[in-house]
Amino acid sequence: MAEGEPGRPAMSTFVEELEASARGRFVRWDSALWQELLTGPVPRLGQELAASGDDPEKCEELLRTYLRLGAEAIGLGYLYPGSAGRKNFFTLAWANLIPRLLAEVPEPERAGVLAQLWNLGENLESAPPWVQRIFYRVGQDLFSLSDIEARLRETVAPAMEPPAKQLGGEGTVHFVHLAAEDSRFLPGHMHFLAPTVLCVHDRHRTAVGGREAATQGVWLTDTPMLLGAMGCRETPEYTLDEARALTLLELNDPRVDGWHTTLVNDWRAAATLDTSQFVVVLNPA
Repeated sequence: MAEGEPGRPAMSTFVEELEASARGRFVRWDSALWQELLTGPVPRLGQELAASGDDPEKCEELLRTYLRLGAEAIGLGYLYPGSAGRKNFFTLAWANLIPRLLAEVPEPERAGVLAQLWNLGENLESAPPWVQRIFYRVGQDLFSLSDIEARLRETVAPAMEPPAKQLGGEGTVHFVHLAAEDSRFLPGHMHFLAPTVLCVHDRHRTAVGGREAATQGVWLTDTPMLLGAMGCRETPEYTLDEARALTLLELNDPRVDGWHTTLVNDWRAAATLDTSQFVVVLNPA
């Protein structure tokens, strides 16, 4: 890529000036995270763009835009370091999706895709945690950035509205193993965050002294999807409604050793067990 053209600083100088400006603008500036970006995602994106065979000047300009937006994201707190243990869509997009997939987008569309990912990630920062988690989980499986915003919103849309089909006399039962996300997790009380989004609280690690309870989300799609930690501060009530969860309670399965709680709405039913890390889910047949 072109370096040191008249009126255009070399890339190394551009990076230094960008960092100096960001350090002066942002109280939350994280120099270590900036170096993490420069030594990981940035070289990969640069290599992928160079390998695309497209106009080097346009590729360099795109890389500079990516760096500008990355610096802005660090300053605003949208981008998390790998050591943070926190996961959001913005970090997934900037550290993984863009370096891995942007070069495969036709050159005239790349800047627009970059802008779409910035806008989507920024909007999600003010969305409820369960919405953020669904976008993050769905985004992990992306293999293309073409029409990215529309495709993601279409995929996630079913979680935002009540399903057309309600629970009837029969349904499809799923055993969801929450230990896959947290080996210590023992499911306890539950509540719905949306018609098909369940928040499960750990039976023992409850909110104490301002500390968050251990919680996990489950999106009750046709194949339930684990959403990971919810950071939920609610205190759900204990419920054991055997009449409405009749189909669940009649299960003849060796994994069922006694019901701890049940929870039912018009579209889904769920139950936790006395001595198990599974949540049992009932979807409409």
